[in-house]
Amino acid sequence: MAEGFLYVNRKKPVVTYALIGINVAMYLAELVLQTFFMSHGQMLLVLGAKENTLITVGQYWRLLTAAFLHSGLSHIACNMFALFIWGRNAEALLGRARYLAVYLVSGAFGTLLSYLCSPAVAVGASGAIFGLFGALLYFRLRHRRMFDQVFGIQVLIIIGMNLAMGFMGQGVDNFGHIGGLLGGFAAAYAVGLYGERMDWKHLLCVLGLVAAFAALLCIGVVRYSALLNVPPFSFLPINLWG
Repeated sequence: MAEGFLYVNRKKPVVTYALIGINVAMYLAELVLQTFFMSHGQMLLVLGAKENTLITVGQYWRLLTAAFLHSGLSHIACNMFALFIWGRNAEALLGRARYLAVYLVSGAFGTLLSYLCSPAVAVGASGAIFGLFGALLYFRLRHRRMFDQVFGIQVLIIIGMNLAMGFMGQGVDNFGHIGGLLGGFAAAYAVGLYGERMDWKHLLCVLGLVAAFAALLCIGVVRYSALLNVPPFSFLPINLWG
């Protein structure tokens, strides 16, 4: 792909700061609920953690809300540090609106792949953050020489090391990381970089991304519905507060 002129958003990275603020606010809400009202596990479920049975019976919002919850102080500290460092770079390259779209799509795709491949309850912004690395890989595809000048091989090393540690470690949802990485690359491909004109090719990519998400969700819902012996796409009320 031929390299063209690169536009950069030079405004303050307010979307990155807002995302950090939302994550921190949610973590404070977690602490309040866990301290005064319920157990740690119940609190995560109430606030929207990824839990396969609950998603299967209609709580699809968990595919996104799980990306704004964290299991502990070290978990959120590591993720917010990474978001602060790399989010600002991605926001400059994508622009505010496209950056926010890529972040949210990455988080949802990360949770979706985790839903398809892992039975464990999962939370964390790492899938969305991996999606930002996916967007940087799209930048590499469009502007290879400039990418090498700015980032060298550090982005590739960080991706490889974190995926390797995820496979070797326990309690790490690497499916969420992989889903976020792929979702972020695809989303960045669909919306383009800052200043790039949206045309019919981008629109087709957006439609393809929506279709892929819907198809994967359908596969998961049908499979888990069979295991739970409930009708697919049924909306069953479940009380998590009791």
